[in-house]
Amino acid sequence: MKDYQLTKSNLEQFFRDIQEELETNPQLIVTAQSKSTGKWGLSRLWRMWMGITAAWMAGRGCKQPLWIDEKGKHHGSRMFIPQDAHELFTHLWLGADENGKRLSWAKKDHDDMRAATKGERFGALRSHEEYATERGIILLKPRDSEYQKLLNEQDGK
Repeated sequence: MKDYQLTKSNLEQFFRDIQEELETNPQLIVTAQSKSTGKWGLSRLWRMWMGITAAWMAGRGCKQPLWIDEKGKHHGSRMFIPQDAHELFTHLWLGADENGKRLSWAKKDHDDMRAATKGERFGALRSHEEYATERGIILLKPRDSEYQKLLNEQDGK
């Protein structure tokens, strides 16, 4: 079953979809969360991790082209920086919603992008932590961070 952004206007469709799902799966786990984007803690942690990741990538020779011509050929290069990591991994881990709007770490929708929910941000951080772990990138994870609290909540601690 797909994730929903539930509103009064699509509530009936949601219930129909749940009933259909119950026909094939007699037991479902359903959770709800507000569209809240959470506190700035998740975004600050993300930016810190992007700095660490960018330094790791730059240290291994990763560079950004200065420009790309119409044939796709790269010209010139510069060092890989945290903003490059932010753009790359935001696209990779957050992506776009069901309407094709790019998800953003911003607090409000802007420039045809939708602010990611707290759950979507948490998922992106989990994905990036897994990526970093597989490559030996050491990410700082404060014990009292919003991210750690969500991890503990998810693990039932």
